[in-house]
Amino acid sequence: MKKHKDLVHFLKSKGLRMTPSKEVIIQYFLDNKNRHIPFKDLQKELYDNIPDVDRVTIYRNIEKFVSLGIIQELDLPKKGKIYQYVFEKKVPHYFICKSCGKTNKGNEALFNKIELALKEVPDFSKANLSLVFYGFCSKCETSL
Repeated sequence: MKKHKDLVHFLKSKGLRMTPSKEVIIQYFLDNKNRHIPFKDLQKELYDNIPDVDRVTIYRNIEKFVSLGIIQELDLPKKGKIYQYVFEKKVPHYFICKSCGKTNKGNEALFNKIELALKEVPDFSKANLSLVFYGFCSKCETSL
């Protein structure tokens, strides 16, 4: 299991310098590994620990952590963007209802087939595949 020092080492190996805001974000995601975290919760945590941090800094750090595969960003209808820690675990795949926002983890067998098919794509190797399908759950589909 990755610890704070492991993530710090990883970030430094990618040429990033550690700042107080990065330290707080890393620890918050490690403390909340199994949660979907709305931006406002992350923002509150940073404001509680570093009162003078600005939103732009928070967003830049989040974008960098998403691009490095440390966290995953999901855009949920009616809830907005949420984030989850994925650095040391298999990235979950989702089916999300565009109407009510119901979120279901995907069928692993289906995604394994997709991953196998991607191996046949020339000049492509997956690093951290994440798939999100947006559609309608059975309840919302009947009310359309």
